[in-house]
Amino acid sequence: MRDIELYQRILGLAEPWSVERVNLDVSQKRVDIWVKHPDDQPWACPRCQQALSCYDHAQERVWRHLDTCQFQTHLHARIPRVRCPEHGIVNVAVPWAEARSRFTMLMEGLIIDVLQQCSTVTGACELLAVSWDEASG
Repeated sequence: MRDIELYQRILGLAEPWSVERVNLDVSQKRVDIWVKHPDDQPWACPRCQQALSCYDHAQERVWRHLDTCQFQTHLHARIPRVRCPEHGIVNVAVPWAEARSRFTMLMEGLIIDVLQQCSTVTGACELLAVSWDEASG
């Protein structure tokens, strides 16, 4: 199985999203994954769910995901934006993260679980390799 297919399955990405490329940096113990979508994909306004065509894209964002074999894993994507007649230009919702989050939902869930089980936030941050600000945000 190729790395693209592997991460497509690991991330549980479904159409219209797919893994475009994967970069493994062994020296940094880091995996970076870029996801894409078809150009002609209609998108729902996140506020009213009206189906609209892509207006443009926000700048590339990066989300921290669950580690892969003890390598930090980061998901990269340019989020489509739609021009809704009622709500203006807005980012569409992505299935892996909440709006404005720096983590995927799976990573956020792990962080919450570890914070609840650790006696200190500092200890949880060390286990997860996240900063105090990231854990409390």
